[in-house]
Amino acid sequence: MPLYEFRCPRCGPFDLRRDMQDAAATAPCPSCDQPAQRRYSVGVGRPPSGVLRDAGRADRARVDRARSGEPVVTGPPSGHRFPRSGSPRH
Repeated sequence: MPLYEFRCPRCGPFDLRRDMQDAAATAPCPSCDQPAQRRYSVGVGRPPSGVLRDAGRADRARVDRARSGEPVVTGPPSGHRFPRSGSPRH
């Protein structure tokens, strides 16, 4: 069940889990039992968790591309390599 935010005119905001079909209806405040209106807000999604919790933006973007099926470079390019020169000034 999704979690919705409601605002009581007397007590302030509170969260309530409801079925989606009942989301638009008013809900009784758990403190004073007055009808409260649902507050609509833009969600930003879940914060990263697990191994991506401490990952940087580029790492999370790479994982998102991999999950979407977009090709991701995972190693050095294949092909011919330039010969190494003995001179460090090269």
